[in-house]
Amino acid sequence: MRNLKSLTICVVIGLVIAVSAQTTQIAKPSAHEMLERSLPGNEVDYFTTTDAFHMSLGGMAGGSARVLDCDGDYFKQVWSPLNKTLRQALDTIVENDPRYRWQVVDQVINLLPATGEPVLLQTRIKEFRVENISLAMDTVSPLLKLPEVKKAMDDLDLKHGIAGFFTSPSPKPFSVKCENVTLRQALNAIARAEGRAVWDYVETHCYKQNEVIIRF
Repeated sequence: MRNLKSLTICVVIGLVIAVSAQTTQIAKPSAHEMLERSLPGNEVDYFTTTDAFHMSLGGMAGGSARVLDCDGDYFKQVWSPLNKTLRQALDTIVENDPRYRWQVVDQVINLLPATGEPVLLQTRIKEFRVENISLAMDTVSPLLKLPEVKKAMDDLDLKHGIAGFFTSPSPKPFSVKCENVTLRQALNAIARAEGRAVWDYVETHCYKQNEVIIRF
């Protein structure tokens, strides 16, 4: 594997585990096990599609991407976990709002625009490394300062938007090293390393102003 010229690597390093050049796999639920678990609760509510997605994850690592215009995103749908597995909840969400699709990538669940992944999230990153981070949100600033990301934002005429408050769990410190990955893959690696974090990507185009917000 080391001889492959095109190699994508994301190494998640727990502080309580010594990691050598050969990474050790820790047993985690399979994608099938993740998706077939029953959702807790029996409440009924109305949420935006991304909020319904976040609620359905119930503490599992994930990420969502939105591309909005001046109209924003006011569409809401009925959300109820009663008698649903995670897979059924996700299927219901995208059936109610066909603008989105979902997929599982390396045990991280993503909600993406059905028309295609935002171009910025496809930006290739040579290397991204963080060490001893306690909150996933603390990785966003160094990630956006990478030269590849800065250049992509300039090429796309995207500016940093003002991020509102967004909550995420705060597990034990973690480290992540990624090589030859896309921006989305790096965000997924961060979410997976923290354990239950969910990233949110919001790209807005309105009145000739193009902004992007990335938060956990």
